[in-house]
Amino acid sequence: MKSYTETERQEHVENWKNGTLSKSGYAKSAGIFPTTFYHWTNKTSKVKNQDFVELNNIVIPETGGDIVIEKGTMTIRIPLSVGSKELQSVFAALEGTQ
Repeated sequence: MKSYTETERQEHVENWKNGTLSKSGYAKSAGIFPTTFYHWTNKTSKVKNQDFVELNNIVIPETGGDIVIEKGTMTIRIPLSVGSKELQSVFAALEGTQ
């Protein structure tokens, strides 16, 4: 069984959304078990209900380096090794700058 990164899962969900195939059709064409793909799309739809901070620009390097987030005149560099709790703190701080 192939293991997918979060980025790969998100790319597949976005590709499906931008296409014309059903979930099952897309999953089969991409070589993904349909039940696995349903799980990915359901997970993504649950995230839509949360509030998000609108950002001007996000740059995520393919390998090494930092994630660069820009909002207004502020630029934040986050190491790729940062944990989820630390990242939540960054976004909470950004939310206060709206």
